[in-house]
Amino acid sequence: MDKINELNTIIETLWRSTYAGSDIDTIAIHFDEDSTSSMNRRSFKYRVVMTKGDVELDLRGRCSAGQKVLASVVIRLALSEAFCCDCGILALDEPTTNLDEENVVAL
Repeated sequence: MDKINELNTIIETLWRSTYAGSDIDTIAIHFDEDSTSSMNRRSFKYRVVMTKGDVELDLRGRCSAGQKVLASVVIRLALSEAFCCDCGILALDEPTTNLDEENVVAL
């Protein structure tokens, strides 16, 4: 639970510093324990949510292609910051695809 909180803090910071729109305040990763998992192993279902004010909605199906790409890049960067200690390089393949010019510059 501590790691997901750390990850969401990083995601929020990155999102707020890069996203130029006003329709999404921040994004976060939420999870639920999957009770249907087999062999007595813990399993989780993860989802990305967006927040605007007090309203929280699943990101899937509610955002543009550019917002999805930006969310993906932000989550990848947050994962690398949270889990890759002393990582000297991070390679992203075409991270600005489908982003508008304003978000490319912000990224």
